[in-house]
Amino acid sequence: LRKFTRQGNAVVSRYLDERSSSMRELNDVSDSTVTRLNLFWRNITTLQSMLYGSTPRIEVSREHADPDDDVARVAAVLYQRMLQTDVEASGEDTPTALKSSLQDRLLPGLGICRARYEYQAEITEVQTITGEIVEMEQILNEAAPVDYVHWQDFSWGWARTWSEVPWIGFRSWLTKDEVRERFSDKIAENLEYKNQLPAGNEKNNEGLYNDGTQQNNIQTAELCEFWDKSEKKVFWWSASAEIILDIVEDPLQLEGFWPIPRPMTANMTTTLFEPTADYIFAQDLYGEIDVLQTRIAIITRAIKVVGVYDAGEDTSVGRMLQEGQENQLIPVDNWAMFGEKGGLQGSIDWFPVQDVVGVLQVLQGVQQRTIEQLYEITGMSDVMRGANTDQYTSDGTNQLKAKFGSINIQ
Repeated sequence: LRKFTRQGNAVVSRYLDERSSSMRELNDVSDSTVTRLNLFWRNITTLQSMLYGSTPRIEVSREHADPDDDVARVAAVLYQRMLQTDVEASGEDTPTALKSSLQDRLLPGLGICRARYEYQAEITEVQTITGEIVEMEQILNEAAPVDYVHWQDFSWGWARTWSEVPWIGFRSWLTKDEVRERFSDKIAENLEYKNQLPAGNEKNNEGLYNDGTQQNNIQTAELCEFWDKSEKKVFWWSASAEIILDIVEDPLQLEGFWPIPRPMTANMTTTLFEPTADYIFAQDLYGEIDVLQTRIAIITRAIKVVGVYDAGEDTSVGRMLQEGQENQLIPVDNWAMFGEKGGLQGSIDWFPVQDVVGVLQVLQGVQQRTIEQLYEITGMSDVMRGANTDQYTSDGTNQLKAKFGSINIQ
């Protein structure tokens, strides 16, 4: 997953407009003074708003709508109300987790959320039918919260498709007290604690906060939680320890064993289960737009009223632009000699601004056509952006374009 991680960090840097060396390498741009037109940020924010606008509404219905099956009908209503309560903001913030995983899908190309099972119980004494007093565990409270998993904290075994994945892993960062509470004092003393970086670790930190100033000031231990589908076991392991920290037999007893659904992955094939970010397929166009924007910015700065004149002439020619104001005349010494040389036309030679403006207009036209090609590749049409076509386009054509845009979003 090294290639995927490196590209993912570069795509996130592009979204945040980070001017890093790896980003220039990705876009084949060597000049650090490049001027960008960050359409990638605009496209991602537009897609985020369209794909997730509000908290999902839970809908539970019967598989067979039998008229006399009141038990199934009432059970569906009960399940719907309980699940709707779980996803609302009364408990764990499920919408925030889903929005974060959606952003990971749109940027690096991998979005994950996982479900946990939590419960509180107490031991109570219960009298059986025979009169014997036994101790039983009584559940007081239980919940299944949804957690967001960072795209770099998720790993999996080699496979061509999701059904062939042999194991999956979740990386977490725990303080010494948290390790002691979860495992034991002995394990807490033997683990290595270090400052966490936004990109995970030093190996994956290329192109994102590579100056080292954004590291966590609290030292934590890096632990991995592996779910092995073949053995139906969960292992906890750390690179800084020589032993397996813990082993649990199938803790959730789920039908598919995994604690997650199939992750949201971008541009998958049946050759290898490895996502590829959407940005990779349009990076040449994004880079070309940046190159054109840089040239437009340079030429725009070059467009100015400037010229040359003979230094031996009267100083009034140079004073004309420096001191001249509205409705003000500047006196000229030796007017007769000034007129014999053709006046201003014979004394000043202006910079050919019209030629530079012509080049600027050509660059702007090429850039606009490149942006249109980018919209064709990414599917961001004018209708999806809220713009309308010209007044002569029929209403049926506009509805057809809107329908295609909706299909693309779905």
